Amino acid sequence: MPDTPLETDSPKEALKKLKAARKEQVAAATSRMKAQRRAVKAIKESLADSELTVPEVAAATGLPVDEVLWYVATLKKYGEILEGPKAGAYYRYRLGRPPAPEAETDAAD
Repeated sequence: MPDTPLETDSPKEALKKLKAARKEQVAAATSRMKAQRRAVKAIKESLADSELTVPEVAAATGLPVDEVLWYVATLKKYGEILEGPKAGAYYRYRLGRPPAPEAETDAAD
């Protein structure tokens, strides 16, 4: 039977065993998140002073075009990148401002 937290283990010991058992998965997930942050940073830096198409962003960052497309779509969804005019078959993108957080309203009003 693999090492699993037993009812007799203290919460601290059970957590220690769980972390040890999932060490590789946690390291892989952490590595993917770091790569995503680097890619987003590179995309935003390439758009800092100019409007570029997805292929131009890919060339500027060295990232694959399909990967840039996914990041640009996500950043556009959250207002961090804005779609500009069309340049041939492609839209140009530029940095935008993320939307301001919505003001919380009191439901009791």
